[in-house]
Amino acid sequence: MPTRPFPYTIIDGFVKYNEYMRISFHKMLAYRISYLIGIITYIIHVSVYYFLYKALYHQSSTINGYDLQQMVTYVSIGWISKSFYLNYIDRELTEEVKSGHVAMDLIKPIDFQLMYFARGLGQSLFRIVLFTPPIIVVTSCLFSISAPASPWHMLFFILSTFFSVLIYLGINYIIGLLSIFFLSISGILYSKNMIIELLSGLLIPLDWFPLWFQKISAFLPFQAIAYLPLKIYLGSLVGSELVLALILQFLWVIIIGFIGRLVWKLCQRQILIQGG
Repeated sequence: MPTRPFPYTIIDGFVKYNEYMRISFHKMLAYRISYLIGIITYIIHVSVYYFLYKALYHQSSTINGYDLQQMVTYVSIGWISKSFYLNYIDRELTEEVKSGHVAMDLIKPIDFQLMYFARGLGQSLFRIVLFTPPIIVVTSCLFSISAPASPWHMLFFILSTFFSVLIYLGINYIIGLLSIFFLSISGILYSKNMIIELLSGLLIPLDWFPLWFQKISAFLPFQAIAYLPLKIYLGSLVGSELVLALILQFLWVIIIGFIGRLVWKLCQRQILIQGG
């Protein structure tokens, strides 16, 4: 049977995985109450951190090189970004393993990893279209948020946040696959969320931590999720530092994607052993 020309293969693949994105987008539309609660929750989070940092800055105009305006912007933009890159493919994968539906995915002519990435991108697309805008509007009205350091920094911030989406997707995919090896990963899911919020710099800028902590976090992918994009937005990274930050994020996208491939190969063996 003759193979189709390469361009047609690319187009077929795009159409195939675009359908998973579309389905995931529409599934998010079905949970309207969760959508509204999510917006309120994000506003509450930003408000709590605003008053916390306002209290911290009562005795000092700057802390570790950040003034209050920068910290309000850091926290606000950080949670706005999270509203975009957050996804739940780890929980979806866990549920499919429990129900046995994952076995059906094995017989489909698809790339399992790309399928879940498409689902996650569908969730992010929903968020950037319908979830993130109201959070931006409400947060901007309630708090004084600084504009990006320059139009170029805004452009690089958008690119950096896209890398954050892919890194977060890759981590969630790997965590979700662990459900194939363990009966329950609810504890792992909870720990993962706490670790990412802390080590990504979302809760507290990483340069507020001791030097030893910063050195450890530099070897982990989590800073590439929130800390680096926020430093770009604030204009703290310029020139070669900015370029290196983007390269580092891209490398983590590749590394985590490759690790996901390896873990899936191990999972396939586990599934075969359980099924055989």
